[in-house]
Amino acid sequence: MIKINLNILKKCSSTNDVAINKAYEGLPEGSSYLSYLQLKGRGRNDKKWESLNGNLFLSTIFRPSNDRQNWHQLSLIVGYSVLEVLSKLGVDRNKITIKWPNDVLVEGKKISGVLLEAFDSFIVAGIGININKTPKNDCKWYTTKLIEHSNNYFSLKQIANMLLEKVFKNYYIWTNRGFVFFKEKINNNLNNINKKIIVNLNSNLNDVSGIFVGLGENGSLKIKVDDKYFEYYSVENFFFPNKV
Repeated sequence: MIKINLNILKKCSSTNDVAINKAYEGLPEGSSYLSYLQLKGRGRNDKKWESLNGNLFLSTIFRPSNDRQNWHQLSLIVGYSVLEVLSKLGVDRNKITIKWPNDVLVEGKKISGVLLEAFDSFIVAGIGININKTPKNDCKWYTTKLIEHSNNYFSLKQIANMLLEKVFKNYYIWTNRGFVFFKEKINNNLNNINKKIIVNLNSNLNDVSGIFVGLGENGSLKIKVDDKYFEYYSVENFFFPNKV
């Protein structure tokens, strides 16, 4: 199994920045970084991640042997791992869902985000979890925090170690058995599956409206438009008609 080495920082620009630099220096997968404060946290599509003191900011290095075209699946694998750990922390599992491709929600409110950054020979995965505080509601999703859903106390270091243990266990399974092992597990926990959504494409094409039917075979977002099915691996956003 992969050796996990957790390094704890008082503050940094972002834990992904630190992990990326360490990966370029040749550090092995499993090298991980927990910071109590981020000065320049970021999310998917270069969006700012509001890093509030008391929340969890964690990044780790992967060096996958899987086909590079499947590396994007790791975002869902990590998100599913976060879901499993939140349940262990005391959150009602029936209230936790995954918003494709990289967010985890509790009762429909965002509690965690995953940022995957891929390079020639490695991936850095950043995990942010709202533990004690929630950012301002300046996005399309309301937010929540762990202390609103669990009476159990865990230190940030304990939570980070739990996450890394679960993430690398699932990473090992993904490496050896592929995404097929996780597809239905994730489908069973997807947010608002089988409902109508509007997809904002990363292009000048028109938005696409259809029924969200779950994951494609390779972890894509799959929707049904009339009697046809379409799969997308990258979108700007997707949302529900007349709902923010």
